[in-house]
Amino acid sequence: MRQLILGIMTLLLASFLLTAPEEALGATDGDGSVKDWLTEDGNAPSQEEKPEEVESADTNIFFLLLKLVFYTIVVVGLIYLLIRFLSKRQHKLQHHSVFTPIGGTPLGNNKSVQMVKVGNSLYMLGVGDTVNLLKEISDEEEVQRIMDTARDQNTGFSFMTNKQTGIQDMVQASLKRQRSKRTKYWDDDDRRDDK
Repeated sequence: MRQLILGIMTLLLASFLLTAPEEALGATDGDGSVKDWLTEDGNAPSQEEKPEEVESADTNIFFLLLKLVFYTIVVVGLIYLLIRFLSKRQHKLQHHSVFTPIGGTPLGNNKSVQMVKVGNSLYMLGVGDTVNLLKEISDEEEVQRIMDTARDQNTGFSFMTNKQTGIQDMVQASLKRQRSKRTKYWDDDDRRDDK
């Protein structure tokens, strides 16, 4: 993981150095400094002089958009890698713990019901000003069923499976309505032609 992050950082640095203008990197024609550049003609440029318009290849909009897309992808990729790294780290920390939190439901202001797994048993806790044991579940079948339900709810796309059937039903109903309207329209049209 560290090698991947170092590789990405190296790629970013190389792309920055390749796309940066030479003046920004401090390249000069001589062995001078900024003071030498300012006093090249013997005196510093006056406030009244207007700078000349500089034409640059960097003003090409396609090149700018390409750089924008590239840097956006790099930033989003780094954020994604950071989130994965932190979630793996959190996941490892949870597995070393004796207690495994399964889930919870808020009931009001600073009050909730939490489910915690300890060993092969599940404990339902009431959390408020104090913590109270509501129920201990030690039946293996019930523990497995609750764990499967919690695992299904924790997957990122489980909400899509529940809504997907509803969406499919809505689309089917809409298609049936359109089909019935179309057949009704053609039936009415045929009746007018018969008269």
